[in-house]
Amino acid sequence: MSFCARLDRADQMATLVECLLMQNSDDAVHVVVDAANVEFHVLGRSKTTRARLNFPSGCFQAYEARDEHDNEFIDGADQEPLALSLDGGGLVDCLRILGDCDVSLSYAQRDEIVKLTLEEPGAFTACDLCALDAGDDEDLLQDDLRDAFAASSPACTLLAASAALRDVVQDLDESAVAAQYIRLSVGRQRARFSARGSTGTVEIDVPRDAFVLFEPPPRRTGWKYRTGAFLHAMRALPHARETCVRVSPQGILGVQHLVDSDSGEDKIFLEHMVCALEEEEVLDVEADDESERPPSVVASPAF
Repeated sequence: MSFCARLDRADQMATLVECLLMQNSDDAVHVVVDAANVEFHVLGRSKTTRARLNFPSGCFQAYEARDEHDNEFIDGADQEPLALSLDGGGLVDCLRILGDCDVSLSYAQRDEIVKLTLEEPGAFTACDLCALDAGDDEDLLQDDLRDAFAASSPACTLLAASAALRDVVQDLDESAVAAQYIRLSVGRQRARFSARGSTGTVEIDVPRDAFVLFEPPPRRTGWKYRTGAFLHAMRALPHARETCVRVSPQGILGVQHLVDSDSGEDKIFLEHMVCALEEEEVLDVEADDESERPPSVVASPAF
């Protein structure tokens, strides 16, 4: 099995792969390649978080992947995808070294080395990364968290321009230094993000009209998430165009960021899933929830 592709810029991939990794972590990045996509997966050590980055083949200047019989991958064909694992920090470092230039990526299963090369007039730069394993990772292939999330319709869905959520998350980040959890609660008229840190408590209310799509649960409900895991799921906000926040009936948080590729051909998706610490039905009723407005609206972001 082998893979070869050429990327417009190495720095965008470096930035987005870095968004998958927990800070100060030596996470392994699991890479899965087929006819249509290159996917990067990071599974949290407690298995309560999972992150996935999808680069469609259209994001590359050139793209070729071959199966174990050296046949080119065909979209929709019954072919086992190419899978391997890499040191996440090492991958980001190599991509950073190559910078904002065109970069070639290649991998052959026979030597289990990923090669990143940059050719310029009079210069040749290469980074080699050894695969950590052959990709036979049962936890990667058995995506229980994703399956549980997809098993039923979301309890709530919030879609907004990513820029609209950046200040909210920045305020939470600054206020939640010593907080054990961040709480998201959603009612008919607003979503509330709150945290209690060493310097005090912050509560940020975002009205429904600030969202492109606002689909609340039947009754105002709140969910608590570990602070580090919640903020990690929001790290891609500065690079994304739109962000969708969904919560499953079991309290699993799904955050999906839509990123414009440098090539302009395809969209890149970065997705995080986080298990809730607990779910609670909020007893206090919002004063403005007596409005007769419908439970879902489509509006332009207002902040």
